[in-house]
Amino acid sequence: MWRFFIFLSVMYISSTAPALFTSDAQALSNVNDVEEIGFDEKLASSIDLDTEFRGESGEAVNISSFFGQKKPVVLSLAYFTCPRLCLLGTDGVLEAINQLDSFRPGKDYTVVTVSFDPEEPLDVIGEKSARYKKALAGGAEEAKDWYFLTATAENILRLTDSVGFRFKKDGEEFAHPSGIVILTPDGTISRYLYGVQYDPRNFKLSLIEASEGKIGSSELLNKVLMFCYQFDPVGKRYALAALNVVKAGGMVTLTVLVAFLFMMWRRERKTH
Repeated sequence: MWRFFIFLSVMYISSTAPALFTSDAQALSNVNDVEEIGFDEKLASSIDLDTEFRGESGEAVNISSFFGQKKPVVLSLAYFTCPRLCLLGTDGVLEAINQLDSFRPGKDYTVVTVSFDPEEPLDVIGEKSARYKKALAGGAEEAKDWYFLTATAENILRLTDSVGFRFKKDGEEFAHPSGIVILTPDGTISRYLYGVQYDPRNFKLSLIEASEGKIGSSELLNKVLMFCYQFDPVGKRYALAALNVVKAGGMVTLTVLVAFLFMMWRRERKTH
């Protein structure tokens, strides 16, 4: 009986494997591009502070001006013409800020959002800046400590390289991960938080650690990256994540199946 079960199981796995592991992978416009994006954690490294950016009004801003004030810095990287995750990620930063009543921007930390698209119009950055600053629970007093910047392609790369943020342009859009970097008051990388939503408790503890100059570590679940990427026009978005889930599920299923069949084999041997 168990031999017949093995035969059915093998036939099932053989018939479904191509559909599970091939067709979904082809849903990506370019799998190699996705593998080239992500975060290379550089905990305890210092970011490049000698880099000039432009504020939302076009004024020159040196990133070093946000440090040396005994306050940690939340660095988020996005581009505001992004049709997918970028706005969700910035919404997540806003939500985390507003959920902390006693730990506020300006008083306790600074928020810096940098567009990594050097061609992004300043009026678009200004529009998004006004939207997020208006939504801050602390109003105008806190709004002045959330900065929205961009820079030349060269200076953007100097910053993204120093924090290990790997992204790639694909046509009019960018492939990139979603997450924020928590920096100490002197510009040292203290912790990475990934995703588009941030647990308020983790957010606050990360800032407290950074304010004390401590270097944190990423929890295992925190390392599950979310990616923003252009997939094929058939609508199979986020196929890479789905493919990984299918692979993991298949391995678990196969492990359980092998264990079950081994037990059946041992039981049959004992009965003979």
